[in-house]
Amino acid sequence: MRPYPQLIIVGPGAMGCLHAALLAEAGLRVTLLDHKEERAATLAREGVSLEMPDGSTRTVPVPATGYPESVETADLVLILTKAYDTEDAIRHAAPVIGEGTSVLTLQNGLGNYEILQRHVPPAQVLAGVTSSGATLLGVGRIRVAGIGAITLGSPVGNWERAEAAAEVFRRAGLTAQVTDNVDAALWRKAIINAAINPLGALTGRRNGELLQHPPLRRLLGRVAQEAHQVALAAGLPLGDLDPMATVEEVCQATAANQCSMLQDVLAGRPTEIEQINGEIVRRGKATSLPTPLNEALVALIKGVS
Repeated sequence: MRPYPQLIIVGPGAMGCLHAALLAEAGLRVTLLDHKEERAATLAREGVSLEMPDGSTRTVPVPATGYPESVETADLVLILTKAYDTEDAIRHAAPVIGEGTSVLTLQNGLGNYEILQRHVPPAQVLAGVTSSGATLLGVGRIRVAGIGAITLGSPVGNWERAEAAAEVFRRAGLTAQVTDNVDAALWRKAIINAAINPLGALTGRRNGELLQHPPLRRLLGRVAQEAHQVALAAGLPLGDLDPMATVEEVCQATAANQCSMLQDVLAGRPTEIEQINGEIVRRGKATSLPTPLNEALVALIKGVS
C-alpha cells in the first residue's frame, strides 16, 4: 500500500485535535488546518494537550496553519469540523485537494458526505463514524473521554481508497474497519445521537443520568425508535438494530460523558441539531413518515441555543 505522506485535518475542535495528536504521535505527517489564523498560530506554537481518562496528561507537537496554500497537496483530508461548517470547511481546504486526495468525514449527523461530493469527485469522498469522545477545554486543550473504533467506507464503493484510509488510523494504533455500507453506519450513529444529544442538552444531564429517570429513559427509546423507522423507510438495512437497547448501551458505556450538544449549549455555541434531528425530520417527510418527537426536539434545542 502506498503511504500517506501528507495528512490534513480540518477543524481544531476536540475531535480534530485528538486525531491530529494521535496521528502525529505515531510519526505520521499531520497538519491541522484552521480558518482562524491566530488560533492556528497558537496551536503550532503550543501543540495539543491531551488529558487522558487515567488522569495523565501529555502535549503533542502538531503543525497547524490557517493558510492552505502553504501546505502541499494532501493524500488524505479529514473533515472534523461541526457539521454545520462542512461547506465552509471543504471550500477552505480546496487548495490542498488534488486528483489523488481522499476526503474523509467523521463528523456527526447526516448529509455531510453529500456536501463534500458537490465539491470533490464522489470517487474521492469517504465517510465514517468514530466512537471516540473528547471535550474541548481551550485552544488545543482536550479532555479525552475514550478512544474508540472508526468505521468508514466509500459511498460509491471505492474500496481501495477506503482501505488505504483505514490503514492510516491503524498505523497510529487506532481500531479502524471498512464497511461496504457506510450509510448504515452513519444512520446507526445518527439514531443514537438523535436521542442522547438533545435530551442531554435540554436536561443538562450526563449520558448515564438519562437512564436514571424513567420518563427520560422511555423518551430516549421513543426518539430512537422514531429515527429508526425513518431509516427503514429510506431503505437502510437496519432490521437487526434494536434502537432502544442500543441507545441504553451507549448511555451506560459513556455514563460520565457530557454529550457534544450539551457541551455546545453550555459554551454558548451553535448546535448540530439541524444536521442530526433536523435531517431525520427532512428524510421522514421525504418518505411521508411523521416524526413529531424529532420535530419537537429541533424546536426545543433552537429555543435554548
